[in-house]
Amino acid sequence: MGEPRARQRKFAPRSRQGCLTCRARRKRCDGQRPHCQNCTRLNLSCEYQAPRRITADAASSQDSESSPDSSLTVGPLTQSLDPWDTLPGDEIGERKHLLRYYVEAFVPSVSVATTATGSFYTGLYIPWAFECDGMLDAILALSSAQLARRSASTDRAQHLRAVSARHQRKCHAFLADRVPETGGPPRDAYQVIGIILLLVGLEALNGDKSTRWLSQMKCVRGILQMLGDPGVSWELHSLRRHFTYHNAMASLMARVSKNESLFVYDDLTLACEPDTPLVVDPLMGITYYLCSLISRIQYVSSTNPAFPQISEAAFAVIERDIQQWTYGSPIGLPGLDLPQALDLIALAEAYRLAALIQLYRTSAAHKVLISSCASRAMEFISRIPPGSPAESSLLYPIFLAGAELDNEPEISKCFKRLAEIQQRNCYENTSNVQKVLEEVWRPALNGEQKRDWEDVLQEWGWSFTLG
Repeated sequence: MGEPRARQRKFAPRSRQGCLTCRARRKRCDGQRPHCQNCTRLNLSCEYQAPRRITADAASSQDSESSPDSSLTVGPLTQSLDPWDTLPGDEIGERKHLLRYYVEAFVPSVSVATTATGSFYTGLYIPWAFECDGMLDAILALSSAQLARRSASTDRAQHLRAVSARHQRKCHAFLADRVPETGGPPRDAYQVIGIILLLVGLEALNGDKSTRWLSQMKCVRGILQMLGDPGVSWELHSLRRHFTYHNAMASLMARVSKNESLFVYDDLTLACEPDTPLVVDPLMGITYYLCSLISRIQYVSSTNPAFPQISEAAFAVIERDIQQWTYGSPIGLPGLDLPQALDLIALAEAYRLAALIQLYRTSAAHKVLISSCASRAMEFISRIPPGSPAESSLLYPIFLAGAELDNEPEISKCFKRLAEIQQRNCYENTSNVQKVLEEVWRPALNGEQKRDWEDVLQEWGWSFTLG
Protein backbone atom coordinates (compact mmCIF):
# COMPACT_ATOMS: atom_id res chain seq x y z
CA MET A 1 0.00 0.00 0.00
CA GLY A 2 1.34 3.44 -0.86
CA GLU A 3 2.56 5.90 1.68
CA PRO A 4 -0.23 8.04 3.14
CA ARG A 5 0.11 11.75 2.70
CA ALA A 6 1.55 13.70 5.57
CA ARG A 7 -1.13 15.38 7.59
CA GLN A 8 -1.51 17.66 10.50
CA ARG A 9 -3.07 16.44 13.69
CA LYS A 10 -5.35 18.46 15.87
CA PHE A 11 -5.42 17.79 19.56
CA ALA A 12 -7.19 19.36 22.45
CA PRO A 13 -4.75 21.71 24.18
CA ARG A 14 -2.99 20.53 27.30
CA SER A 15 -4.97 21.74 30.26
CA ARG A 16 -4.98 21.42 34.01
CA GLN A 17 -8.75 21.23 33.70
CA GLY A 18 -8.73 17.84 31.98
CA CYS A 19 -10.56 14.92 33.56
CA LEU A 20 -8.79 12.71 36.08
CA THR A 21 -9.07 9.64 33.87
CA CYS A 22 -7.25 11.27 30.92
CA ARG A 23 -4.62 12.70 33.25
CA ALA A 24 -4.06 9.26 34.79
CA ARG A 25 -3.73 7.78 31.28
CA ARG A 26 -1.47 10.68 30.22
CA LYS A 27 -3.79 11.57 27.36
CA ARG A 28 -4.87 14.97 26.10
CA CYS A 29 -8.37 15.82 27.25
CA ASP A 30 -10.84 18.19 25.59
CA GLY A 31 -12.28 19.11 29.01
CA GLN A 32 -15.90 18.64 27.97
CA ARG A 33 -18.31 18.10 30.84
CA PRO A 34 -19.85 15.99 32.18
CA HIS A 35 -17.98 13.49 29.96
CA CYS A 36 -14.97 14.19 27.72
CA GLN A 37 -14.75 12.68 24.24
CA ASN A 38 -11.93 10.26 25.19
CA CYS A 39 -13.90 8.70 28.04
CA THR A 40 -17.10 8.66 25.99
CA ARG A 41 -15.37 6.88 23.11
CA LEU A 42 -13.65 4.32 25.36
CA ASN A 43 -16.64 3.90 27.70
CA LEU A 44 -14.54 4.91 30.72
CA SER A 45 -15.60 6.56 33.95
CA CYS A 46 -15.06 10.31 33.45
CA GLU A 47 -14.38 12.22 36.66
CA TYR A 48 -13.11 15.72 37.31
CA GLN A 49 -11.22 17.12 40.24
CA ALA A 50 -13.50 18.91 42.65
CA PRO A 51 -12.94 22.70 42.53
CA ARG A 52 -11.24 24.40 45.40
CA ARG A 53 -13.62 26.56 47.42
CA ILE A 54 -12.09 29.93 48.17
CA THR A 55 -13.97 32.39 50.37
CA ALA A 56 -12.88 35.85 51.40
CA ASP A 57 -14.50 38.91 52.92
CA ALA A 58 -13.70 41.78 50.58
CA ALA A 59 -14.47 44.37 53.22
CA SER A 60 -11.95 42.99 55.67
CA SER A 61 -9.32 41.88 53.17
CA GLN A 62 -6.98 44.57 54.40
CA ASP A 63 -7.08 43.08 57.90
CA SER A 64 -6.39 39.56 56.68
CA GLU A 65 -2.99 39.36 58.35
CA SER A 66 -4.36 40.21 61.78
CA SER A 67 -7.73 38.50 61.57
CA PRO A 68 -7.64 34.71 61.02
CA ASP A 69 -11.39 34.69 60.39
CA SER A 70 -10.98 36.85 57.31
CA SER A 71 -8.15 34.81 55.76
CA LEU A 72 -8.64 32.79 52.58
CA THR A 73 -10.16 29.40 53.31
CA VAL A 74 -9.37 26.61 50.86
CA GLY A 75 -11.71 23.64 50.92
CA PRO A 76 -10.17 20.17 50.89
CA LEU A 77 -9.87 18.25 47.64
CA THR A 78 -12.36 15.41 47.45
CA GLN A 79 -10.06 13.32 45.22
CA SER A 80 -6.33 12.94 44.64
CA LEU A 81 -4.86 14.03 41.33
CA ASP A 82 -4.56 10.38 40.27
CA PRO A 83 -7.73 8.34 40.79
CA TRP A 84 -5.60 5.20 41.14
CA ASP A 85 -3.30 6.69 43.74
CA THR A 86 -5.22 5.56 46.82
CA LEU A 87 -5.49 1.86 47.58
CA PRO A 88 -8.33 0.42 49.68
CA GLY A 89 -7.20 -0.89 53.03
CA ASP A 90 -8.79 -4.33 52.74
CA GLU A 91 -7.77 -7.18 50.45
CA ILE A 92 -11.13 -7.49 48.67
CA GLY A 93 -11.31 -3.75 48.02
CA GLU A 94 -7.73 -3.75 46.74
CA ARG A 95 -8.52 -6.61 44.37
CA LYS A 96 -11.51 -4.73 42.94
CA HIS A 97 -9.34 -1.62 42.61
CA LEU A 98 -6.69 -3.56 40.63
CA LEU A 99 -9.29 -5.20 38.40
CA ARG A 100 -10.79 -1.81 37.60
CA TYR A 101 -7.32 -0.44 36.91
CA TYR A 102 -6.67 -3.32 34.49
CA VAL A 103 -9.81 -2.53 32.48
CA GLU A 104 -9.71 1.28 32.58
CA ALA A 105 -5.96 2.03 32.56
CA PHE A 106 -3.75 -0.97 31.82
CA VAL A 107 -5.57 -2.31 28.74
CA PRO A 108 -5.84 1.16 27.07
CA SER A 109 -2.14 1.72 27.77
CA VAL A 110 -1.10 -1.39 25.79
CA SER A 111 -3.73 -1.23 23.02
CA VAL A 112 -2.97 0.44 19.69
CA ALA A 113 -6.67 1.22 19.19
CA THR A 114 -10.08 0.54 20.66
CA THR A 115 -12.69 -0.65 18.18
CA ALA A 116 -16.19 -2.06 18.20
CA THR A 117 -14.76 -5.59 17.83
CA GLY A 118 -13.39 -5.42 21.37
CA SER A 119 -10.20 -6.90 22.80
CA PHE A 120 -9.26 -10.31 24.12
CA TYR A 121 -7.69 -8.48 27.07
CA THR A 122 -11.17 -7.64 28.33
CA GLY A 123 -13.62 -9.69 26.25
CA LEU A 124 -11.84 -13.00 26.93
CA TYR A 125 -9.51 -12.69 29.90
CA ILE A 126 -11.84 -10.82 32.25
CA PRO A 127 -14.67 -13.42 32.03
CA TRP A 128 -12.08 -16.14 32.55
CA ALA A 129 -10.80 -14.32 35.64
CA PHE A 130 -14.16 -14.92 37.35
CA GLU A 131 -13.91 -18.65 36.59
CA CYS A 132 -10.18 -19.33 36.86
CA ASP A 133 -8.01 -18.31 39.81
CA GLY A 134 -4.86 -18.46 37.71
CA MET A 135 -6.19 -15.92 35.20
CA LEU A 136 -7.29 -13.63 38.01
CA ASP A 137 -3.84 -13.82 39.58
CA ALA A 138 -2.19 -13.03 36.22
CA ILE A 139 -4.34 -9.93 35.78
CA LEU A 140 -3.72 -8.76 39.34
CA ALA A 141 0.04 -9.36 38.95
CA LEU A 142 0.10 -7.20 35.81
CA SER A 143 -2.05 -4.41 37.22
CA SER A 144 -0.16 -4.10 40.49
CA ALA A 145 3.22 -4.20 38.69
CA GLN A 146 2.32 -1.34 36.36
CA LEU A 147 0.61 0.64 39.12
CA ALA A 148 3.75 0.26 41.25
CA ARG A 149 5.84 1.85 38.51
CA ARG A 150 3.61 4.90 38.26
CA SER A 151 3.09 5.40 42.00
CA ALA A 152 4.65 8.52 43.52
CA SER A 153 4.79 6.93 46.98
CA THR A 154 7.79 4.71 47.68
CA ASP A 155 5.91 2.73 50.33
CA ARG A 156 2.91 2.22 48.06
CA ALA A 157 5.11 1.14 45.16
CA GLN A 158 6.91 -1.37 47.39
CA HIS A 159 3.57 -2.76 48.59
CA LEU A 160 2.30 -3.10 45.02
CA ARG A 161 5.46 -4.90 43.91
CA ALA A 162 4.96 -7.35 46.77
CA VAL A 163 1.34 -7.84 45.69
CA SER A 164 2.46 -8.48 42.10
CA ALA A 165 5.10 -11.00 43.20
CA ARG A 166 2.56 -12.83 45.37
CA HIS A 167 0.06 -13.20 42.53
CA GLN A 168 2.83 -14.21 40.13
CA ARG A 169 3.82 -17.06 42.47
CA LYS A 170 0.18 -18.17 42.51
CA CYS A 171 0.19 -18.19 38.69
CA HIS A 172 3.23 -20.45 38.61
CA ALA A 173 1.60 -22.81 41.12
CA PHE A 174 -1.55 -22.88 38.98
CA LEU A 175 0.46 -23.71 35.86
CA ALA A 176 2.53 -26.38 37.61
CA ASP A 177 -0.68 -28.08 38.70
CA ARG A 178 -2.12 -28.15 35.17
CA VAL A 179 0.83 -28.72 32.84
CA PRO A 180 1.88 -32.38 33.09
CA GLU A 181 5.58 -33.20 33.29
CA THR A 182 5.06 -35.96 30.72
CA GLY A 183 4.42 -33.34 28.01
CA GLY A 184 0.78 -34.19 27.35
CA PRO A 185 -2.00 -31.65 26.87
CA PRO A 186 -2.65 -29.56 30.00
CA ARG A 187 -5.89 -29.23 31.85
CA ASP A 188 -7.69 -25.92 31.19
CA ALA A 189 -5.47 -25.49 28.13
CA TYR A 190 -7.01 -22.20 26.95
CA GLN A 191 -6.60 -20.56 30.33
CA VAL A 192 -3.05 -21.91 30.65
CA ILE A 193 -2.10 -20.30 27.31
CA GLY A 194 -3.66 -16.96 28.26
CA ILE A 195 -1.93 -16.91 31.65
CA ILE A 196 1.49 -17.67 30.16
CA LEU A 197 1.08 -14.92 27.54
CA LEU A 198 0.12 -12.42 30.24
CA LEU A 199 3.21 -13.48 32.19
CA VAL A 200 5.32 -12.76 29.08
CA GLY A 201 3.83 -9.26 29.16
CA LEU A 202 4.77 -9.04 32.84
CA GLU A 203 8.37 -9.95 31.92
CA ALA A 204 8.39 -7.00 29.49
CA LEU A 205 6.94 -4.69 32.13
CA ASN A 206 9.55 -5.70 34.70
CA GLY A 207 12.37 -5.66 32.15
CA ASP A 208 13.53 -9.24 32.76
CA LYS A 209 16.71 -9.89 30.78
CA SER A 210 16.78 -13.70 30.98
CA THR A 211 15.54 -16.25 28.45
CA ARG A 212 12.65 -17.26 30.70
CA TRP A 213 10.13 -15.59 28.41
CA LEU A 214 11.47 -17.63 25.48
CA SER A 215 10.85 -20.79 27.51
CA GLN A 216 7.31 -19.57 28.15
CA MET A 217 6.79 -19.01 24.43
CA LYS A 218 8.09 -22.49 23.65
CA CYS A 219 5.55 -23.92 26.10
CA VAL A 220 2.67 -22.00 24.47
CA ARG A 221 3.74 -23.16 21.02
CA GLY A 222 3.69 -26.77 22.12
CA ILE A 223 0.18 -26.46 23.56
CA LEU A 224 -1.13 -24.69 20.44
CA GLN A 225 0.25 -27.46 18.26
CA MET A 226 -1.55 -30.04 20.42
CA LEU A 227 -4.83 -28.13 20.06
CA GLY A 228 -4.60 -28.08 16.25
CA ASP A 229 -6.61 -25.84 13.95
CA PRO A 230 -8.67 -23.11 15.71
CA GLY A 231 -11.68 -23.64 13.45
CA VAL A 232 -14.52 -21.37 14.48
CA SER A 233 -13.39 -21.01 18.11
CA TRP A 234 -13.07 -17.30 18.85
CA GLU A 235 -11.24 -18.09 22.08
CA LEU A 236 -8.50 -20.13 20.42
CA HIS A 237 -8.24 -17.68 17.53
CA SER A 238 -7.71 -14.84 20.03
CA LEU A 239 -5.05 -16.82 21.87
CA ARG A 240 -3.29 -17.53 18.59
CA ARG A 241 -3.28 -13.83 17.75
CA HIS A 242 -1.80 -12.98 21.15
CA PHE A 243 0.84 -15.67 20.62
CA THR A 244 1.67 -14.43 17.10
CA TYR A 245 2.55 -10.97 18.42
CA HIS A 246 4.96 -12.27 21.06
CA ASN A 247 6.31 -14.90 18.66
CA ALA A 248 7.35 -12.14 16.25
CA MET A 249 9.24 -10.48 19.10
CA ALA A 250 10.85 -13.82 19.99
CA SER A 251 12.10 -14.28 16.43
CA LEU A 252 14.33 -11.23 16.89
CA MET A 253 16.16 -12.80 19.82
CA ALA A 254 16.66 -16.20 18.15
CA ARG A 255 20.17 -15.35 16.92
CA VAL A 256 21.16 -13.81 20.25
CA SER A 257 20.16 -16.71 22.49
CA LYS A 258 22.88 -19.33 22.94
CA ASN A 259 20.32 -22.03 23.73
CA GLU A 260 19.07 -23.53 20.47
CA SER A 261 16.27 -25.38 22.29
CA LEU A 262 14.60 -22.05 23.13
CA PHE A 263 14.24 -20.95 19.53
CA VAL A 264 10.57 -20.37 18.78
CA TYR A 265 10.44 -21.53 15.18
CA ASP A 266 7.25 -20.82 13.32
CA ASP A 267 5.34 -23.16 11.01
CA LEU A 268 2.64 -22.63 8.46
CA THR A 269 -0.07 -24.27 10.58
CA LEU A 270 -0.23 -21.19 12.78
CA ALA A 271 -0.01 -18.61 9.99
CA CYS A 272 -3.09 -16.61 9.05
CA GLU A 273 -4.15 -16.06 5.47
CA PRO A 274 -3.48 -12.65 3.88
CA ASP A 275 -7.09 -12.33 2.66
CA THR A 276 -8.56 -12.65 6.17
CA PRO A 277 -11.16 -9.93 6.90
CA LEU A 278 -9.54 -6.87 8.47
CA VAL A 279 -9.59 -6.94 12.26
CA VAL A 280 -7.82 -4.32 14.34
CA ASP A 281 -5.84 -6.27 16.91
CA PRO A 282 -5.19 -4.57 20.27
CA LEU A 283 -1.45 -5.29 20.03
CA MET A 284 -0.71 -5.57 16.30
CA GLY A 285 -3.25 -3.19 14.80
CA ILE A 286 -3.51 -4.26 11.15
CA THR A 287 -0.14 -6.08 11.05
CA TYR A 288 -1.31 -9.56 12.10
CA TYR A 289 -0.26 -11.30 8.88
CA LEU A 290 3.01 -9.37 8.78
CA CYS A 291 3.85 -10.55 12.31
CA SER A 292 3.47 -14.16 11.14
CA LEU A 293 5.92 -13.32 8.31
CA ILE A 294 8.35 -11.84 10.82
CA SER A 295 8.27 -15.09 12.78
CA ARG A 296 9.47 -16.97 9.68
CA ILE A 297 12.71 -14.95 9.53
CA GLN A 298 14.05 -17.45 12.07
CA TYR A 299 14.26 -19.96 9.23
CA VAL A 300 17.11 -17.99 7.63
CA SER A 301 18.68 -16.51 10.76
CA SER A 302 21.22 -19.28 11.33
CA THR A 303 24.79 -18.14 10.70
CA ASN A 304 25.78 -21.64 9.48
CA PRO A 305 22.70 -23.16 7.82
CA ALA A 306 22.75 -26.90 7.15
CA PHE A 307 21.17 -26.38 3.72
CA PRO A 308 22.30 -23.00 2.27
CA GLN A 309 20.22 -23.36 -0.91
CA ILE A 310 17.03 -23.85 1.11
CA SER A 311 17.88 -20.84 3.28
CA GLU A 312 18.44 -18.69 0.19
CA ALA A 313 15.10 -19.77 -1.29
CA ALA A 314 13.34 -19.11 2.03
CA PHE A 315 14.97 -15.66 2.17
CA ALA A 316 13.64 -14.77 -1.29
CA VAL A 317 10.13 -15.95 -0.44
CA ILE A 318 10.01 -14.06 2.86
CA GLU A 319 11.42 -10.89 1.28
CA ARG A 320 8.82 -11.04 -1.50
CA ASP A 321 5.97 -11.63 0.95
CA ILE A 322 7.02 -8.74 3.19
CA GLN A 323 7.48 -6.33 0.28
CA GLN A 324 4.19 -7.33 -1.38
CA TRP A 325 2.17 -7.55 1.82
CA THR A 326 -1.05 -5.55 1.54
CA TYR A 327 -3.68 -4.72 4.12
CA GLY A 328 -7.20 -3.44 4.09
CA SER A 329 -7.78 0.19 4.93
CA PRO A 330 -8.76 0.79 8.56
CA ILE A 331 -10.33 4.12 7.59
CA GLY A 332 -14.05 4.04 8.30
CA LEU A 333 -14.01 1.04 10.64
CA PRO A 334 -16.59 1.36 13.45
CA GLY A 335 -15.16 2.95 16.57
CA LEU A 336 -11.97 4.09 14.82
CA ASP A 337 -11.58 7.78 14.01
CA LEU A 338 -9.48 9.05 11.09
CA PRO A 339 -6.35 10.04 13.10
CA GLN A 340 -6.26 6.59 14.71
CA ALA A 341 -6.66 4.88 11.34
CA LEU A 342 -3.79 6.90 9.85
CA ASP A 343 -1.62 6.07 12.85
CA LEU A 344 -2.28 2.36 12.30
CA ILE A 345 -1.23 2.70 8.65
CA ALA A 346 2.01 4.45 9.69
CA LEU A 347 2.59 1.74 12.31
CA ALA A 348 2.07 -0.99 9.68
CA GLU A 349 4.58 0.57 7.29
CA ALA A 350 7.10 1.04 10.12
CA TYR A 351 6.71 -2.66 10.93
CA ARG A 352 7.17 -3.62 7.27
CA LEU A 353 10.47 -1.72 7.08
CA ALA A 354 11.63 -3.07 10.45
CA ALA A 355 10.86 -6.60 9.23
CA LEU A 356 13.03 -5.98 6.15
CA ILE A 357 15.82 -4.71 8.39
CA GLN A 358 15.58 -7.87 10.49
CA LEU A 359 15.65 -10.00 7.33
CA TYR A 360 18.48 -8.11 5.61
CA ARG A 361 20.67 -8.46 8.69
CA THR A 362 20.87 -12.19 7.88
CA SER A 363 22.38 -11.58 4.43
CA ALA A 364 25.73 -9.92 3.75
CA ALA A 365 24.59 -9.11 0.21
CA HIS A 366 21.55 -7.19 1.44
CA LYS A 367 23.05 -5.23 4.33
CA VAL A 368 23.59 -2.21 2.06
CA LEU A 369 19.79 -1.82 1.97
CA ILE A 370 19.42 -1.53 5.74
CA SER A 371 20.33 2.15 6.10
CA SER A 372 17.61 3.37 3.73
CA CYS A 373 15.04 1.08 5.38
CA ALA A 374 15.97 2.53 8.78
CA SER A 375 15.57 6.14 7.60
CA ARG A 376 12.18 5.42 6.02
CA ALA A 377 11.02 3.55 9.11
CA MET A 378 11.88 6.55 11.27
CA GLU A 379 9.86 8.75 8.91
CA PHE A 380 6.76 6.63 9.50
CA ILE A 381 7.44 6.52 13.23
CA SER A 382 7.58 10.33 13.29
CA ARG A 383 4.10 10.43 11.72
CA ILE A 384 2.69 8.81 14.84
CA PRO A 385 2.33 11.69 17.33
CA PRO A 386 3.53 11.29 20.91
CA GLY A 387 0.74 9.97 23.10
CA SER A 388 -1.08 8.20 20.27
CA PRO A 389 -2.39 4.73 21.20
CA ALA A 390 -0.36 3.32 18.29
CA GLU A 391 2.78 4.37 20.14
CA SER A 392 2.32 1.41 22.51
CA SER A 393 3.63 -0.99 19.81
CA LEU A 394 6.47 1.17 18.47
CA LEU A 395 9.29 -0.51 20.37
CA TYR A 396 10.01 -3.17 17.72
CA PRO A 397 10.42 -0.80 14.74
CA ILE A 398 12.11 1.97 16.72
CA PHE A 399 14.70 -0.48 18.10
CA LEU A 400 15.55 -2.09 14.75
CA ALA A 401 15.59 1.20 12.86
CA GLY A 402 17.31 3.14 15.63
CA ALA A 403 20.17 0.67 15.86
CA GLU A 404 21.00 1.31 12.18
CA LEU A 405 21.07 5.13 12.29
CA ASP A 406 24.44 6.73 11.60
CA ASN A 407 24.04 10.49 12.07
CA GLU A 408 23.74 12.41 15.31
CA PRO A 409 20.53 14.40 14.56
CA GLU A 410 18.56 11.23 13.75
CA ILE A 411 20.01 9.45 16.77
CA SER A 412 19.02 12.35 19.04
CA LYS A 413 15.44 12.31 17.70
CA CYS A 414 15.22 8.56 18.19
CA PHE A 415 16.49 8.71 21.76
CA LYS A 416 14.13 11.59 22.59
CA ARG A 417 11.18 9.54 21.33
CA LEU A 418 12.26 6.53 23.38
CA ALA A 419 12.47 8.70 26.50
CA GLU A 420 8.94 9.97 25.87
CA ILE A 421 7.62 6.43 25.42
CA GLN A 422 9.36 5.26 28.59
CA GLN A 423 7.82 8.12 30.56
CA ARG A 424 4.34 7.24 29.37
CA ASN A 425 4.21 3.45 29.30
CA CYS A 426 6.30 2.69 32.41
CA TYR A 427 7.68 -0.49 30.81
CA GLU A 428 11.19 -1.46 31.84
CA ASN A 429 11.94 -3.15 28.49
CA THR A 430 11.87 0.35 26.96
CA SER A 431 14.65 1.28 29.38
CA ASN A 432 16.54 -1.85 28.26
CA VAL A 433 16.28 -0.68 24.65
CA GLN A 434 17.61 2.75 25.63
CA LYS A 435 20.65 1.21 27.33
CA VAL A 436 21.42 -1.08 24.40
CA LEU A 437 21.12 1.70 21.82
CA GLU A 438 23.28 3.98 23.94
CA GLU A 439 26.03 1.34 23.77
CA VAL A 440 25.45 0.87 20.02
CA TRP A 441 25.73 4.59 19.33
CA ARG A 442 28.50 5.44 21.83
CA PRO A 443 31.46 4.64 19.56
CA ALA A 444 29.84 6.28 16.53
CA LEU A 445 29.30 9.53 18.41
CA ASN A 446 33.03 9.50 19.19
CA GLY A 447 33.97 9.02 15.55
CA GLU A 448 34.54 5.27 15.83
CA GLN A 449 32.82 2.21 14.37
CA LYS A 450 29.26 1.72 15.58
CA ARG A 451 28.60 -1.46 17.54
CA ASP A 452 26.08 -4.13 16.53
CA TRP A 453 23.17 -4.60 18.94
CA GLU A 454 23.44 -8.40 18.77
CA ASP A 455 27.05 -8.21 19.93
CA VAL A 456 26.01 -5.94 22.80
CA LEU A 457 23.26 -8.32 23.95
CA GLN A 458 25.55 -11.36 23.72
CA GLU A 459 28.27 -9.55 25.64
CA TRP A 460 25.84 -8.51 28.37
CA GLY A 461 23.95 -11.83 28.37
CA TRP A 462 20.63 -10.06 27.83
CA SER A 463 17.47 -11.35 26.17
CA PHE A 464 14.27 -9.32 26.40
CA THR A 465 11.02 -8.98 24.53
CA LEU A 466 10.07 -5.86 22.58
CA GLY A 467 6.38 -6.56 23.20
